[in-house]
Amino acid sequence: MSVLQGSITTRPGVPLRVEVYDRIAGAIRSGALPPESLLPSESELGDAMEVSRTVVREALLLLEEDGLLRSRRGIGRVVSGDLPAVGFERLRPLEEILGLRFPDLSVRRTEVTLQQESASFIAEGLGITPRSSTWFIESVLAASGEPIALVQEHLPGGRDLQTFGTPVQRLVENPDPDRTILGSLAAELGPAFGGGGSEVTVGTPGVVRAKLLRIRPSSPVLIVTQTIHLGSRPLYLSKVILRPEAGPLEIGHSGGRSRLSP
Repeated sequence: MSVLQGSITTRPGVPLRVEVYDRIAGAIRSGALPPESLLPSESELGDAMEVSRTVVREALLLLEEDGLLRSRRGIGRVVSGDLPAVGFERLRPLEEILGLRFPDLSVRRTEVTLQQESASFIAEGLGITPRSSTWFIESVLAASGEPIALVQEHLPGGRDLQTFGTPVQRLVENPDPDRTILGSLAAELGPAFGGGGSEVTVGTPGVVRAKLLRIRPSSPVLIVTQTIHLGSRPLYLSKVILRPEAGPLEIGHSGGRSRLSP
């Protein structure tokens, strides 16, 4: 219980349930809460972290959805005996996924550009014409000062972006330098996304990407192409390039119900 003791330090725009989730998930992943161990009650957890029982319950439900906890009738919630691999259990930003394995993970923005025309694969992924403008936001994720992943995000620009509403437009046009765009959208807008998907391939980074990742252009990397919809419309396309040091990642998606208003 001592590993969970202490008030939650909030981060701007990050829901309390996510902070509670991260603390418990980190304790599970580190082994401080071993497999099959019984969790304290919701009230006890709330008192320990100085948050409401409602917040604790929401976090525990997410942990169950992700396979880190399971309920045992008449006993309570216990840590799963067979933990899922760290990965894309839900539609969530890469920094949240890798942060469970690398506590000192940092996000460094390398480029923010409004491109006046789009490459064909970007236009197709976002459901726009090649002549439409798109935002390109690039970030390097590092642990202990060493790059482990490169995130290249693409979103509609101009009028195409405006149609998703003012909150989305504001977050894209004024990106938080300490988060990926997906991180900002997820933290500030909540579970507003529809479906999504990922295509996983093995490849090489090429000269430009290799320089940012501090590896050879011919080094093997895992490439994840991710698309996300807001409602029924594509909003987000990204290329994630992962060094082997990022470790195994499990991929599976589910979408939450939208609560975003224009």
